[in-house]
Amino acid sequence: MSMSDLMPAFLVVAMFALILAAIYLRHRKMQMLHLERMAALEKGTAVPVWRTLAPWSPRVYLLRGLMWSMGGAALTLAILGISASTHQPESWQSVMYDSRNLSVNLDIPLEQARKIVEQDRAGRVPGMPSTVALLGLIPLGIGLAYLAFYYTDDKRHKAGAGAEDRAPALQD
Repeated sequence: MSMSDLMPAFLVVAMFALILAAIYLRHRKMQMLHLERMAALEKGTAVPVWRTLAPWSPRVYLLRGLMWSMGGAALTLAILGISASTHQPESWQSVMYDSRNLSVNLDIPLEQARKIVEQDRAGRVPGMPSTVALLGLIPLGIGLAYLAFYYTDDKRHKAGAGAEDRAPALQD
């Protein structure tokens, strides 16, 4: 097996190992926070405060929608660019080389071997197919759904909606 055959399997194993490491580190961090809280409770000191979440607002949907939409559009354009750059026409030297090898191996005339090679290459598309770029429509669709929700959400249109949740220190 060549190195190019092993590369996809290596990438899958590396991604799996990276995910497992991230999960383990998050578990270890939570375990250490738990031990810290338990030690504070046993000593009778102040219990450390867990981290608080950022205040929520409807603009979160706008931000998420823009991020997903722009990411999906960029992914689609990048894959289309890669696809366009990998389509290379076959050189006549490679056609003649393959025709000669086929002619010698199958003991057929060179002209017949050339026709077979040309028919075989006519059915193949060299390079990455451009239809792979349709994968970029998935994040684009998610982003458009977030944007649609943001623009149709009634809470966003109400004056001061959610102000008590966002800034409790500013209220009188």
